[in-house]
Amino acid sequence: MDVDQDINEMDSEDSTATSTGANEESRATGNNETIAELQGQLELVQAENERLRQEYVRAQQTQYRRTAIGFVVIGLVAISGAVLFPSAREILLALGGTATIAGVLTYYLTPEKFVVATVGETLTATLQSTYDTIRSELDLQGKPVYVPAIGADEVSTRLFLPQQREYTIPDANTLTDMFVLSEDPSQWGIAVRPSGAGLFEEFKSAAVDFDDQSTGEPIRVFEQLADGVVEQFELANQVTATIEDEKRCVLAVTGSTYRQQDKIDHPIPSFIAVGAATSFDEPTRISVRNAENRDFIIECQWGTSAEENWN
Repeated sequence: MDVDQDINEMDSEDSTATSTGANEESRATGNNETIAELQGQLELVQAENERLRQEYVRAQQTQYRRTAIGFVVIGLVAISGAVLFPSAREILLALGGTATIAGVLTYYLTPEKFVVATVGETLTATLQSTYDTIRSELDLQGKPVYVPAIGADEVSTRLFLPQQREYTIPDANTLTDMFVLSEDPSQWGIAVRPSGAGLFEEFKSAAVDFDDQSTGEPIRVFEQLADGVVEQFELANQVTATIEDEKRCVLAVTGSTYRQQDKIDHPIPSFIAVGAATSFDEPTRISVRNAENRDFIIECQWGTSAEENWN
């Protein structure tokens, strides 16, 4: 009887072991199926993202080319009108020629690739993180200021990061070096090329009517800079400039492409500051604050008379 009991116990253990093994095998099979299913879904998502990117590029190219065709049609209509209306021939021929050339250039200069906004935002965040690290490692306590500096070939603007909280703006010829050291410790700091410098150069080369000598009418300078942010670089949907008082302009930005606008050398404030410093040939400081119904507000001050309010 004891033998029969032992046999039954052994059979029960074998059955339990078999059942456990079967369950583990079933779970393993289920896990593999789940992993395979997730991998399949991931591949589908990646394929869909790639398709959407291609569709976006195709849509952008189609929009450019439709614009080009529209220019050409307007040009042809104007040229045809010059034949029918001799009294307005010169104006119509000029309009027709301009529109036709614009259409041809738009068609053949249509970009093949479009940079996604998140890519630019990531690069901007990386640059600003680098600035934060530099300020922390070198213990730079002063507020940044954009200063016109004498470059090798022409006057350019540098971003000066003072070491001390209460600082004095150094001479322009010392800002060509990255590390600014002088006999006066209040002038110590680093000077770098701001992110808005390249944008401003592109802006000046494209905006043939930009008047950078309108020191008597600063609103004209800021209105053109605002148009550059919106129309040329498409960094925002709208920028409204208002002169608050002497040598101080406030710009309201709506629909900014990049976030973290309160960080050092954000592309939009940097472009505005470089434009102001270069146009007025005076040190310029930027401050940014949040506002209702706007992404942010930029306050731009220029001139040495405002320096006492910067420290």
